[in-house]
Amino acid sequence: MHDEELVCYCSRVTAGAIRQAKRDGATTMDAIRRMTGACTLGRCRELHPLGR
Repeated sequence: MHDEELVCYCSRVTAGAIRQAKRDGATTMDAIRRMTGACTLGRCRELHPLGR
């Protein structure tokens, strides 16, 4: 997965942002959510182009 690839469609969070959060010390999904905003709106399935 490339750094520019979207992981969270509702918050527009990229794989690179997730990796950076891990480098910055995030060790849990909760910490990644707090640091990136990923998975906080609950609309990824609805906004994903393939409906996933």
